[in-house]
Amino acid sequence: MTDSSNLFKKLTDNRQKHLETSPSPPTNQPSSTPSPKKRGRPATGKRSDPDWIGRTYYIRRETDLDVEAELLQLKRQGHELDKSELVDSLLFAWLKWRQGENIEFQLSEISPIQKDDK
Repeated sequence: MTDSSNLFKKLTDNRQKHLETSPSPPTNQPSSTPSPKKRGRPATGKRSDPDWIGRTYYIRRETDLDVEAELLQLKRQGHELDKSELVDSLLFAWLKWRQGENIEFQLSEISPIQKDDK
């Protein structure tokens, strides 16, 4: 049976020998070459915003479908709100309620329906 540390040493030695014997790249490249364009989408969303963190929670499928339908209906009415903003607002309102504050104002921020509209 081969000792794993000896195998690792052989691999690194072979890699080092390969690097020493390989030809060096040409050095006559212009020094003002533009940096290569980054792949993918620009980092402008919540994922790259340090004020937002990703979390995973489980909810019932039926609840998720109903929320999707309501958010789509709100979008058609001109109210842009995504699930993460909705969850953030609801959790924020819950925290304020736990701290003894009036949450009607916080909930009115995410709902286009006012008490007088019913």
